[in-house]
Amino acid sequence: MDELIEKHMGLVISIVNRFGPKNQTEKDDYIQAGRIGLWKALTKFSKTGGSKFSPYAWNPIKWEIIKEIRSAKSKCDSINPEDCEHYCGIRSSAHFWELIPSSLTTAERQVIQLRREGYNFKEISCELDCHRSRIKKIFQSAICKIRETNNE
Repeated sequence: MDELIEKHMGLVISIVNRFGPKNQTEKDDYIQAGRIGLWKALTKFSKTGGSKFSPYAWNPIKWEIIKEIRSAKSKCDSINPEDCEHYCGIRSSAHFWELIPSSLTTAERQVIQLRREGYNFKEISCELDCHRSRIKKIFQSAICKIRETNNE
């Protein structure tokens, strides 16, 4: 089985590259997920069906990578309020507001403040009378702006 997995790693790499990982760590995570998909495809593949292995393996590999992306995204969305400074790349909570860029909108500032106070996305959406998915997008936009400003 290991030889077959190594033989078809090129397929996994080509699928991973289509997702455009941002860094090497993300690429490695996608490759591991792709290997799981490849293993699943190898265990279920039957030569009697008349199809070639590569087209058969494409979907299981792709869907395992998609599951990995969704899993990583949900981990980012569910950070603890205490970790907000860490998540933004800020080391000291005492200086948190000094490092917030002026480019943040009022809504982004409100969402960040409420997350730091311990509110979850559902509670913030009720507080600001906005849909939860919109609150998550506002939060992610704010985090990106904070990271860009503090990593320059």
